[in-house]
Amino acid sequence: YTVLGDGVNLASRLESLCKQYGVTRIASGAVEREACDTFAFRKLDRVAVKGKSQVVTVYELLGPADCVRGEAIGPYEEALEHYFGRRFDAAVGLLAPFADVDPPSKVLLERCRTYLAEPPAPDWDGSWIARSK
Repeated sequence: YTVLGDGVNLASRLESLCKQYGVTRIASGAVEREACDTFAFRKLDRVAVKGKSQVVTVYELLGPADCVRGEAIGPYEEALEHYFGRRFDAAVGLLAPFADVDPPSKVLLERCRTYLAEPPAPDWDGSWIARSK
């Protein structure tokens, strides 16, 4: 059997993002909305996957809805909001304690430090452009 379509293409691209964020499961915002009563998620980023210009919000699937969320999850999500608001120094302070134990925190911390050294363009909307599959 063969499966075709934009949704399949997006799923393939999201699967490859797992390596970049150091997680085992990534879901789109559409999946998170449909499954949030059953499963727990962590908001990871807003990304334009390789080959697409449309930005999607991506989430890490953590497990059943009643699973214990790791101690890095809350600070990460708060740091992500600072990141989207261009408050990179505040995000760095939240992410630094977890960078050695939480791969997404390390990824976002490095990005924030890069933007502190060289701020993004004024029209930047917080989206990350994934350049590889």
